[in-house]
Amino acid sequence: MIKMKASLLLIAFAAFIFTGCIMPESNHVEPDFYLLSDVPHDNNASTSPPEFSFYLREIELPRYLKDPRMVSRPTPHTIEFRESKRWGEPLEDGIARVISLNFQNQVPSSQFSIFPNRRKDALKWDLSISFSSFEVINDVIVIDSKWSAKDKSGLFVSGTYSASLPLDRKGGTLGEVKGFNHALYDLTKQILEKIPPS
Repeated sequence: MIKMKASLLLIAFAAFIFTGCIMPESNHVEPDFYLLSDVPHDNNASTSPPEFSFYLREIELPRYLKDPRMVSRPTPHTIEFRESKRWGEPLEDGIARVISLNFQNQVPSSQFSIFPNRRKDALKWDLSISFSSFEVINDVIVIDSKWSAKDKSGLFVSGTYSASLPLDRKGGTLGEVKGFNHALYDLTKQILEKIPPS
């Protein structure tokens, strides 16, 4: 009798363990990852200086933009994090990489160093860029930024850059990323136009 009770108890325990280990089918969706990229330079419109050397300081972003999830704003006062759409690198690193590549594409003889790398002594300009917006608001790609550049002699140049680009819904998220890429290209172009040639 004791053996029979022990057997039934063992069977019940095994059944409990095995049924408890059965997991329901997951509804997890693997996220898509996106990278910003430089925009090829139009060689016909060359108004760039013959050379441009700079140290790009850490890109400043609002805290909510430092999340790896891409952000959209259904209204100017609310934000939504998109779980399945993410940046493939920290957004500030991607912006710094693309801005530097855009400078190099527009001024092939440029020399630069980017935060967190050390500043090289031979570089003429210290460049700082901060963003207050870098997202989609109501089907519009919105970028707002301020930048400043200071050279070794103390010369200081600054400016603001704002862009509101219509979102190409047919292009999906890739269309959104392309819009950001073009805005970053325009930002680097503006900086080059305002900084006096060496």
